[in-house]
Amino acid sequence: MTTTLDRRTFWLCWLVTYLGQAYVSMFFMYPVALQQQGISLALTGWLMSIFSVASTLIRPVGSLMSERIGVRKSLLFASLLLFVCSLPFLFFNSFSSLMVIRGSVGLFYGIVMVAVTTYQALSIPSERRGSLYAWIAIAYVLPQLSVLPLSEFFLSKVGTFAFLTLAPIIAIATFAVSKQLPRLKDLKKESKETEDTYLTQSSSEQEENWGSWKEMFYVPGFWPLVLTLLSWSFLNSSTLQYMPAFIRSRGLIASSFMAANAGVALLLRLFAIRLMDKLDRKIGSGFTIALMGAIVIVTRFASSNHSFFLLGAIYGLGMGIGFPMILALMPDIFPERLRPKGVAAGTLLIEFGFIFTPFLMSYGGSIFGLGNMLAFMGCIGCAGGLFLSLFVWRKKA
Repeated sequence: MTTTLDRRTFWLCWLVTYLGQAYVSMFFMYPVALQQQGISLALTGWLMSIFSVASTLIRPVGSLMSERIGVRKSLLFASLLLFVCSLPFLFFNSFSSLMVIRGSVGLFYGIVMVAVTTYQALSIPSERRGSLYAWIAIAYVLPQLSVLPLSEFFLSKVGTFAFLTLAPIIAIATFAVSKQLPRLKDLKKESKETEDTYLTQSSSEQEENWGSWKEMFYVPGFWPLVLTLLSWSFLNSSTLQYMPAFIRSRGLIASSFMAANAGVALLLRLFAIRLMDKLDRKIGSGFTIALMGAIVIVTRFASSNHSFFLLGAIYGLGMGIGFPMILALMPDIFPERLRPKGVAAGTLLIEFGFIFTPFLMSYGGSIFGLGNMLAFMGCIGCAGGLFLSLFVWRKKA
């Protein structure tokens, strides 16, 4: 469906994306809050992971909801329930109750992100897709520069309760902004297709044109892509979720690393778009993973806010260049008829790290120390990235 997308609608949609990522970003400080509530480091892994498991598994249901009740209604329904399920954070602090709460908010967060992504896909005209999606990508990193430092301030200066109030505030803001979005069918059409015909169009003829899941395994470059996505996922998820807790354990500003990382990544995505078009994405993705892994290793020996800020800035070089490469690799590898399934499988692999690394980091951190576990993940990322670039992808090139 091609639509005439006005500026106001786009920025409302952008703001919903920003708020969705803000909800996730504030919880990068959650392991610190949990320890203040008396939850052991080992058990934080369960509470961090259950959110990612729920938000990942609910995605097919979120897609079905968008088709059955409409994209905007699905977004409103999920964001309102995200607010309701976020309120118990303020009143319960036992491990069992927090598992239920985290799982519940994960479910409705997953539906929110499916709905807003679908809204973008159906409302952004193809001729403006490149530039507008570049702006949307900024919404994914900007909360690390704004909400994450605010979360740390509340947690360290005001209290755990004040920190946890951010969750329902962000959720109800998401609902309020989503309510301002027009229905898709109210946007002016430039073609004869409507939202309903687009969403319900699934004839047997169409299904025969799409490739099968089995065919993906035989696409040249599929397995190197799997290794690349998993290497990226495990390294980045362990860093984003547990680097703040490690820095805080040293009595330093937890957001120093994260803010520098987000700032550099943001600048690169704004001003180095043409440079990224010229780079070899297959070989370059491995080198960025290796760079990020090396930086994580060095953080083990950092001892000041300035050193963590500098290391975060260098890590941001890998994030700023590497993440767009990682996303672009999926359509690079899969032919058009396999692209929907390929991209779905690829994004699922990117989420794997957020499901499994909390267990590795929390249990391993309680035994060997959080800094040592981060350095271990950095070693795997550095070695794996170099192996991918120098041997796996170079052989495929």
